[in-house]
Amino acid sequence: MNIRISITEPIIRTWYFLTGFAGIGMVGYLTVQHLVNALNCRRVGFIEMPKEPPFSAYVVNTNILSTPGEIYHCPDPGFTISVIHWDGDFMTRYAHDVVRTIAHWVYINGFREAILFGGLDNRLRSDGNDLLRVTVTSAYRDKFSLSGVRLMELNYAMVGPLALLMNEFERLNVPAIAILPYAEPFRADPNAAIVAIQFLKELTGVEIDVSRLRELADMIDKELKELQERAKRREGPPHYI
Repeated sequence: MNIRISITEPIIRTWYFLTGFAGIGMVGYLTVQHLVNALNCRRVGFIEMPKEPPFSAYVVNTNILSTPGEIYHCPDPGFTISVIHWDGDFMTRYAHDVVRTIAHWVYINGFREAILFGGLDNRLRSDGNDLLRVTVTSAYRDKFSLSGVRLMELNYAMVGPLALLMNEFERLNVPAIAILPYAEPFRADPNAAIVAIQFLKELTGVEIDVSRLRELADMIDKELKELQERAKRREGPPHYI
């Protein structure tokens, strides 16, 4: 499958490459979409896919029509962000081709490091104070200190496009880290995305406003409580025979 990254504006600083996908808790996608908005990044390219999903919408904001795959750049923090807006069955079928193209593009352009975002099923968490785990490539381990960082447990596995991308970065000797906060497995979890962004600040020193994610988290919590109350009302009082 012929996947192509087409750049329309020069990328000034190839410091950090960031991406995430729709997985557990939607953490990866929520995080990168929020970063694009919060840092006022400019769209500088597209991930062109011959058999891309037949969808088009205003996703990032109403000033720009989003295509299925896009590249954004934020010059001040030196972030270049890849966003896949639609995946589902498409990414299930073509993830290998998309990920391989992205990984080789990052390698060829000499990014200093790659930072990926995903989620871990919070049912695996044994300690309530344990907020996230990370995985790193061998090149990242050789280049950066891991003091104070909690790595994912032995024999636990990432799955999906994030895992494929980390595998490609390992083979290409790219310094890469995957930030994996514990998240709700069956719904979008903006609070987990906030944890990921707070850890990103520890890595890069970049301050990022997360107020929109907090508003989204409050809205989801409110809707869940309303659904629970409706379910209780439908059950009614107990019936005896």
